[in-house]
Amino acid sequence: MTQESNDTKGQFSDEVHAEVVHITQGGAGYVDASSVSISRGGAQSIATSSAELERGGVAYIDAEVATLNSSAVGVFVAEEATLHGSPTALLVAGKVETHDSKIWMLLGGNVEGHPDVKIDARLAAIIGASLAVTLYALRKIFGR
Repeated sequence: MTQESNDTKGQFSDEVHAEVVHITQGGAGYVDASSVSISRGGAQSIATSSAELERGGVAYIDAEVATLNSSAVGVFVAEEATLHGSPTALLVAGKVETHDSKIWMLLGGNVEGHPDVKIDARLAAIIGASLAVTLYALRKIFGR
């Protein structure tokens, strides 16, 4: 079902397709919209051009531009990402601006601010190369 606008307050929707989606104290499974705003709510997956989260949570976001304020995200893919006090497990973005945010793994182009990053692109490359060499060595030692 595609709609012009979808406002949800205090309810859960399995799937939402609309131009503009506002979720307040509610949630959704999958959201596909041009613009998404969530306040004190959450979603499992969001595909959008523009997202804004205020005290919300999302498992996966794919957005062109997204701003998170005191919100948590599992996997965050964006052209431009702005985070204010928002923990994120994996952030992949071209441009990142952070303030007091913890990011477990960051693969970003231009990073502004001082994120608390556990694994950056350089460390991820080292881990990947080490894993490849280890698997190659184990295969040579133990054969198939």
